Amino acid sequence: MSFPPPHVIDRVVGSGVVRRLEWHESTGSTNADVSAAAAAGEPAGLVIGTDLQTAGRGRRGRSWTESAGRGLALSVLLRPSLPPSRWPLLPLVAGLAVHDAAASVVGTDRIGLKWPNDLLLDDTKTSGILVEALNDAVVIGMGINIDWRGVDRPADLRATSLAEATDADVDRAAVLVELLEALGRWVDLAETDPEAIVPAYVSRCATLGTDVVVHGPSTVTGRAVGLTHEGHLRVRRDDGTEVVVSAGDVEHLRPST
Repeated sequence: MSFPPPHVIDRVVGSGVVRRLEWHESTGSTNADVSAAAAAGEPAGLVIGTDLQTAGRGRRGRSWTESAGRGLALSVLLRPSLPPSRWPLLPLVAGLAVHDAAASVVGTDRIGLKWPNDLLLDDTKTSGILVEALNDAVVIGMGINIDWRGVDRPADLRATSLAEATDADVDRAAVLVELLEALGRWVDLAETDPEAIVPAYVSRCATLGTDVVVHGPSTVTGRAVGLTHEGHLRVRRDDGTEVVVSAGDVEHLRPST
């Protein structure tokens, strides 16, 4: 059976953020595909997904290959009505949508958002997000690990999937519907009431209250204590000074045992 099934296409296309949905058996990078379409003038609402992503792109130029049919890998083209100064909210919006989609399978108690772009399930990564701005367009790339049972992976790869967490089959099409519908709701809220996004994210954020190391242009170590109005991370160092981090890779420090 082709993916997604016709009833899913009928449900999501023409509502929320989805104007047109393309799904491919394989592609290099859905973000690259949508970015190329945006550069060619494609209107908002294009969604490109794939069963097999061979050159997926993450933050700081990382790349990976998606296991065929074992997850969701897709990118969405937005042309936001938000002013560009508020675009830093969009990674949070994507995180909230991924959180909702995962919660439809595993509930809310075991999941939390790791600032700025990961979803943790039992403290282990199960989803990633890459948001890229292109002039007047924004491309939101999202990946969710659906079923990695029996999939070989490097020993140092701390990642899991929804099916592993539940020890049960997970309906990939149903998660896709939840994800796209949730993204539509959160994008709509961001455009009508942007002040509501940061508090919603804070209530779901596993990073806050945690000792962290932020890897970026410079390394920042301390406790994550909050988010700014723009959605940037506030980190309090041991000497009491506070640093605002707008981008970087966050490592949660685990207490020594």
